[in-house]
Amino acid sequence: MKSIFYKTFLFLLMIITFGSCVTDEVVAPKLVCTQQDLVTNKTVSEVHAVVNAIVTQYKYDDVIEAYVVSSDESGNFFKSISFQTLATATTPAIGFSVPVDATNLYIDYRLGNKVYIKLKNQYTDISFGGMRIGSIFVNSYNEGGVGRLSQNEYKKVLNASCTNVKEEVLVRSLIMSELLNDANLNTLVELSDVQFSAEAVGRHYFEEANNVGGATNWGLIDKLGNKVYFRTSSFSDFASKIVPQGSGKVRGILTKYGTDYQLLPRSEKDVVMTETRLVPFFVENFETVVDKSKLSLPGWSNLVQKGTLFWKGTVYSGNGYAEFNISGTKVVSNVAWLISPKIDMEVHSKEVLSFRSAQHHLDVDSQLNSLEVYVSGNFDGLNFATATWVPLAVNLPKQATPWYQFIGSGAVDLSSYKGKINIAFKYTGSGKNLALDGAFQVDDVQVFGIK
Repeated sequence: MKSIFYKTFLFLLMIITFGSCVTDEVVAPKLVCTQQDLVTNKTVSEVHAVVNAIVTQYKYDDVIEAYVVSSDESGNFFKSISFQTLATATTPAIGFSVPVDATNLYIDYRLGNKVYIKLKNQYTDISFGGMRIGSIFVNSYNEGGVGRLSQNEYKKVLNASCTNVKEEVLVRSLIMSELLNDANLNTLVELSDVQFSAEAVGRHYFEEANNVGGATNWGLIDKLGNKVYFRTSSFSDFASKIVPQGSGKVRGILTKYGTDYQLLPRSEKDVVMTETRLVPFFVENFETVVDKSKLSLPGWSNLVQKGTLFWKGTVYSGNGYAEFNISGTKVVSNVAWLISPKIDMEVHSKEVLSFRSAQHHLDVDSQLNSLEVYVSGNFDGLNFATATWVPLAVNLPKQATPWYQFIGSGAVDLSSYKGKINIAFKYTGSGKNLALDGAFQVDDVQVFGIK
């Protein structure tokens, strides 16, 4: 009996001893990147230097490298990837886009991932100022351009590496006036001290009533009168969210359509509006003008000094603005004044004026074909010739400024003016001398102050 009991005891002891070494914990396997690094033999800048608007097949066995800066995870990008190079102290980042006939591209091409692009047999072009690399596409008018890489080919062209950099290495902090440049297209940028335009606040990021090609463009402005469109796709996961009313920082990829620069966020997290909104006490955005008609707005004076033409309202892509455009007149000189309503300078302090302006068909920079801006404290609403007009130093478009591209006036200090004032936009040009028949446009006139 003792022997049986002793053997049983030893058996149980062994079970307890060895059983205690068993654990339910499963060791997670280590994930190891096995992507092969390729040898680059061309730089993005070298490729960019030879690309133009004509779609061209790349015939050489060259490889470039760049970093992913866009993401379609939130749905605001569709079948396209934006890449950029790393900026250095002496060389700015260069961006380009690659259209791809696939979705959920963020899975294989994460933000900050270095990607090797094989160029041989691909196509390149410049579209609205930005370089594209991809396949060939020919439209119904037999016009060629860069199209999407096919589902079977894109991973052979776009080779993701094991190298990843943080977003902060890629993003560049710019002010709005620096941003609006083709050199920044398809790069990741951050704007500070900006806010959405008044008509956007409290609305949805995407609204069917403001549907422009499947997305909504809301104005993003700074206090110097500069503006860029903030574009949100109807398919983005934040399309139904509300546009914030504060001011702050916005990140995104700069794109362009026609002459309009557009900032595309990757997700709602790219918008951080935590500061107090700067609210102007005088605003005129010309949204109520009638297209191609004499401009007539409450309180505004539209007066002709020479010739017969008045300032007119113009509406393009849903945006209204004031314009003076020579349209067939054959007089030696046209001079016309567009003068604001009275602006009370006794309610606020540190007042600042800003607006946007553009030109088209301006052949020379001349006082005989120009836009000038004045302020007066004694204009009676009709007789501009008897009023005292003081010229304001503002940033205005020149002959070298691309046609129809609005630029900010800068912050124009009005704090020394008291009482009630008027702001005037004076156009001077000719309808007979074709070298002096350019046109000017004015939009988003605002006066800010502290109450």
